[in-house]
Amino acid sequence: MASVIEGEWTHRRGDPGGSRAVAAHIERPRPSLAWTWRPEHGGQVDQVRVAGKCVLVATLAPADPRAPGWEHAVVYALDARTGTEVARRTLPDPVPVAAMVVEGGVLHVVATRRGEPIFWYALSPADLAPRHRRIVALSARHDDVLEAWAAADGGLWLELEATVGDDALGALAYAFAGDDAGQGTVWRQAATADDDAPVARDACAGGRDLFAPVDGLWSADPVPPSIARLGPGEREETWARATVVGPRAQIHAMGSGRVVCGVVLAQDPERADRARVEAFSADRASGAVAWRAHSDRVDVKPRLGEGARAACRPNGEVVFQSVAADGTPCTPLLCARPDGKVDTIALGTGGRYVLDAALGDLVLAHRPRKNGRVEVGGFAIDHEGRLLGRRAALRWTIDAGDLGGGTTVYAGAGAVVVRGTRGVSAVTL
Repeated sequence: MASVIEGEWTHRRGDPGGSRAVAAHIERPRPSLAWTWRPEHGGQVDQVRVAGKCVLVATLAPADPRAPGWEHAVVYALDARTGTEVARRTLPDPVPVAAMVVEGGVLHVVATRRGEPIFWYALSPADLAPRHRRIVALSARHDDVLEAWAAADGGLWLELEATVGDDALGALAYAFAGDDAGQGTVWRQAATADDDAPVARDACAGGRDLFAPVDGLWSADPVPPSIARLGPGEREETWARATVVGPRAQIHAMGSGRVVCGVVLAQDPERADRARVEAFSADRASGAVAWRAHSDRVDVKPRLGEGARAACRPNGEVVFQSVAADGTPCTPLLCARPDGKVDTIALGTGGRYVLDAALGDLVLAHRPRKNGRVEVGGFAIDHEGRLLGRRAALRWTIDAGDLGGGTTVYAGAGAVVVRGTRGVSAVTL
């Protein structure tokens, strides 16, 4: 049987639930570089999505010293099989693309920068024909849009860095804008986090609801992180709560089918080079927790990262990895199982591979090379070693070229799509 990669990559983390899961059947893989594309204006590649038979790429033209701040974003639709340009659309307002979502046959593009309005464009994914241009009005001053989710009824959820109420400092906040782009309702993150704690930014959508992370609190009376459930016009402050506490506690939410999973990482109070981790699965309708898995002895190098990569596997397991601000891994791959156990799995020699997705039964990951190039590989992790337990076996690997750094990897429409800040490559198996 030939290797087949199905599905789409419509949101930043794969789908509205952020599961980073792509259906695939990989048999006797023979990876090859199908095409490489770079924007003709020589500017930066910001966002990539895979929908239908197209790879959708949002770029920003290079700065013009004669007109600083007047750079316009350009969106391209590329044929997923050949990399040939199918369509392009220059956005009318001179601000960069902050988020891009495909939902219900519509490409939603959100563009803004500090001090500018939030522009919401709707385009046809196949030919980038314009459908609407709207300005989202909010009850708070925003610095940036971090992520977006489109509701089935045409509304739009936004994750923001914003100033809410009397607080002069920017905070993580969420807003829902109706399809008329009228006044958006803004919710600030529910809990008061430690001053030094990172902000967890992985919310997930399900129907019209948004499941948002709430930081933990490390004090004399510690509070574990939790997930809040937001709906247009309503809020459930603590929909599901973790049990792990510690400094720099952070939670990441992702949904798959009828469940929402939480992944929690916290620094060990006694050792900065060790972390406590937890993963749990809760029913999306009720919030009832079906299972939890814990480990208190996860080594981190050099310390717990500012973020995490997490993915849902077809067998119900959750794999995740702590990641630093520059994208380098801080932990091995961690695999939480419904039986309550957490396996620690090294991805490659030296542990330099970063988790990207669950590609069928494999784990898709990448690592940068010293010469600026990037290597992408697929790992089988359903193996037991003689002494060290579960291990990762590299099934295939390929050099995807030098794309300018800042690598992110997607999959869908028959290919693994590799994005750098200066170009995009597609790998077929």
